[in-house]
Amino acid sequence: MVHEMKKGKKLTMKNIHNIGRVVLLVLFMAGISPSCTNLDEELYSDVTPEDFLQSEEQFVSALGAAYSSLGGYGSGANLSLQETSTDEMVVPTRGSDWDDGGHWRRLHLHSWNFEDPEVNGAWGFYFSGVSNCNRNIALFESLVESGGIAEAEADAFIAELKVLRAFFYWLLMDTFGNVPIVDDFFTAPAEPATEDRELVFDFIVNSLAEEVPKLPKAKDGSTYGRMNYWAGRTLQAKVFLNAEVYSGTPRWDDVIAACDDIINNGGFSLEGDYFANFSAQNTGTNEMIFAIPYDQVFLTGYNMNMRTLHYGSQQTFNLTAQPWNGFCTLEEFYNSYEDGDLRKGEPGTLDAPAQVRSNFLAGYQYKTDGDLVTDSGWEQANPDNPEKPADPDGAPLNFGNLGSGEPVIHELGPNALRQDGIRINKWEHELGATNNMNNDFAVFRYADVLLMKAEAVWRISESASDGTALALVNQIRERADVDPLSSLDGPLSFDMAGGSVLGGELFNERGREMFAEHDRRRDLIRWGFFTDVEKWALPANNPGDLINADDRTILFPIPRERLDANKNLVQNPGY
Repeated sequence: MVHEMKKGKKLTMKNIHNIGRVVLLVLFMAGISPSCTNLDEELYSDVTPEDFLQSEEQFVSALGAAYSSLGGYGSGANLSLQETSTDEMVVPTRGSDWDDGGHWRRLHLHSWNFEDPEVNGAWGFYFSGVSNCNRNIALFESLVESGGIAEAEADAFIAELKVLRAFFYWLLMDTFGNVPIVDDFFTAPAEPATEDRELVFDFIVNSLAEEVPKLPKAKDGSTYGRMNYWAGRTLQAKVFLNAEVYSGTPRWDDVIAACDDIINNGGFSLEGDYFANFSAQNTGTNEMIFAIPYDQVFLTGYNMNMRTLHYGSQQTFNLTAQPWNGFCTLEEFYNSYEDGDLRKGEPGTLDAPAQVRSNFLAGYQYKTDGDLVTDSGWEQANPDNPEKPADPDGAPLNFGNLGSGEPVIHELGPNALRQDGIRINKWEHELGATNNMNNDFAVFRYADVLLMKAEAVWRISESASDGTALALVNQIRERADVDPLSSLDGPLSFDMAGGSVLGGELFNERGREMFAEHDRRRDLIRWGFFTDVEKWALPANNPGDLINADDRTILFPIPRERLDANKNLVQNPGY
């Protein structure tokens, strides 16, 4: 074979043919750059159907071009918009690091504008996926017309592409609301007009209803990393979960129907070890419904280790490149986990490093030889403002200053401390890793299906002690080794001193389980909390920053670059 399997991934005679097809797919994905959003681009480059598309393996490889855009999903602009605009994640400005004209601070403060780079990057990322799908749908339609492929075989590939296109359109509708609908490669106008969000929602729902039943139900190497039937059903559940936000009409029964199909017929189950889903060798866990098979050689682009870890963390994990000291979580979100929750873990102390895997890296950090990591630059953390404190714990690297009595994040910027912030450890930081991680990224995971059904059941029953919803949530908690809940009501995770909120513990448990998996913004909006940012938006000691959240910020602005290129786009209200 031309591709060595990742260490620890077993190869058997039963699945060797299927895995070979996936290897070919991954290689093709790695070899093609994501398409631009110019809808007039050429259908073919140097390769034509006549000299390339001759066999089933080549058909699958061509299909892989549509998946190439997903390479930027795990740690790119989608992560930035869906997480750093929430209470889960923030990128402090530590002196000159991560300033970028104040863009990262604006994302957290809901002060973004239509020129911010991550906003423009997300639009380009989503429409790149749409364009790639449309181009490949046209390719298979052309093959049918020329007799190069049987219509029935092409229909299966076209259905898969249309469901993948619906995925990208869901991201577009969710993030930007009113966007153009472009569903034909050849007839697309050069400057497509903006469509109302509800029409985009209907387009997605109708496309999924028609195409998902055509997808294969196989759950093996032949469909791993691809939109099979179960991935399509999960996408339907995700779209219906926020249907009231998108269209004004809730669709809770449809959420339950999709989730029940997956639960009863899909053959998925919770992994006994939560972190098996996020390890460096996590391909094909029982919870993976739709995953991006990242690889440090063949499918690069996932670099959470670079984005979150401190420069000195290179010594903790023997990384081949120095991290960038950026993304971290906020103190209140970290504290929303109970002590003893396996997902929270334990902080490192001056006496010993943390001994267990967890969602977070907190407290003192150690080298692989057992010595404390030092931060040689801590004295210069605030050279232009001597009134700001240097790190109170001195040179040893201590994420979040835990145990010092100091705030986890001293300020959002511009002079946050280099060590500020508890770091993201959910995806295993592999020893000796490069700046491209091996961890597959679960876009859709079975635990999410259980929580979606729990919420839909609870919203229909409006009962805090609904047995079905409570049992589903407690399955998640049992694995995390925390006590079962007796009620789904409780104080919110970002307002723990506040009073009980209907469904508060359901909301909290969803946050704890799905941390950093690109869901938090949607959850906050659905629950009505996204614009209530005075409860959660600011790290401690940041009184001077203004909060600009209102109904306007539920949608991001259409980027200026796109408006300049297309006079038929209509900007979202308030921008």
